[in-house]
Amino acid sequence: MQNKPAIHVSPMHGLIDELTTITVTGCTPCETLKVELSLTDQKENEFKSTVSIKTNESGEQTLPELDVEGLFWSAEKVGEVHGDYFYKSDASELKMKWTLKRDGEEVGQVTTVRAFGREDVMREVILEEGVVGTLFYHEQEPAKPVVVVLGGSDGEIQEHAAALLATKGYNVFALAYFGQEGVPKDLDQIPLEYFDGAIQWVKGRFGVEGVTLIGYSRGAEAALVLASVYPDEFKAVVAGAPGAYVTSGLKNTIYAPIPSWTLGGKDLSYLTFKYRPSQMFSMLGGMIKRKPISFLSIWENSLSKPEKAEPSRIEVERIKAPVLLIAGGQDQVWPSEKFARQIAEKTETETRELHYEEAGHFLAFPYALPGMPANVLMHVGSRMIMDFGGTKAANAEATTDSWEELLGFLEEFA
Repeated sequence: MQNKPAIHVSPMHGLIDELTTITVTGCTPCETLKVELSLTDQKENEFKSTVSIKTNESGEQTLPELDVEGLFWSAEKVGEVHGDYFYKSDASELKMKWTLKRDGEEVGQVTTVRAFGREDVMREVILEEGVVGTLFYHEQEPAKPVVVVLGGSDGEIQEHAAALLATKGYNVFALAYFGQEGVPKDLDQIPLEYFDGAIQWVKGRFGVEGVTLIGYSRGAEAALVLASVYPDEFKAVVAGAPGAYVTSGLKNTIYAPIPSWTLGGKDLSYLTFKYRPSQMFSMLGGMIKRKPISFLSIWENSLSKPEKAEPSRIEVERIKAPVLLIAGGQDQVWPSEKFARQIAEKTETETRELHYEEAGHFLAFPYALPGMPANVLMHVGSRMIMDFGGTKAANAEATTDSWEELLGFLEEFA
């Protein structure tokens, strides 16, 4: 009697960054089948990926580790020609449906759960003393190192990333600074004193003398600015897809000629964007044709005269804490690799650089985590498709490598 085809996935319930094993059994010897992964993001958009698997003479086979990882990072939004962004910032579990198919017909299925946190990590929403965010902490072990995580230009609180990092032995505060209840709607004249107040609050909460700061994109800009203005508050700084300059603010997530930050009631100087008519026509043409649009040329034009940009440069030479910079050579949002090298040349403390030549903007924690779909494009508005750079494969490889490097850096300095 022939066994019924089945797909086995282990663990059935594990952390998002845990190694997953997939085995098929009960199949015809030496036949080729397909394994399909289906999952939904925070906005209930469905993403799918598939990979082929050939059974051995016993009708069984285990997928190679690289193929399993590929199922996670290669998942694409169903129904989109150009694919789309996998939205995830809350810490809710991801349910993943695994289907075994023979000639397009389902012959086996199993559902697993991938978590970002564990039961021993407590979650607390903070809305007090002018501080807004979500805290993930170890209730019985307050002496653990403290990390503050800053999101980017979407204004989201990166709870999923903070929860995962907390499972590695840290108390983690995902801090909001705009776009959420209790903080300004837009990235517009945010006082640096707000961040300082939040840092003092979390230091007092856990009785530590300093915290580690992790920021990404606009959050990396904020992290570097804060570490230069308050150099004695931080044990370490991590800047993912960093900028070397203070950039203008955002209105409804769109760049506007307004200051992002203030200090002592005064606006911080910011880089003024300069657009060529050809750039505007190119972007308009891309929207009409629904082709992905890069913003890189705008930065190249705006930084064509370095002496004029100098007043907006972040004074990273004032930073005292060790710095980790993570950048992709194909970043299409801004030239983060160039910025990272510029920052490293100016810092006077220990600075480590992770450069991934083929990766784009979304290549590292907290916006890219192992075991999740990699992001390259984002559909913005009705017709614009933003190109964030790199490829899914390159971004996923950078994510996995930089995650391990980040954990090593934190273990050494946090």
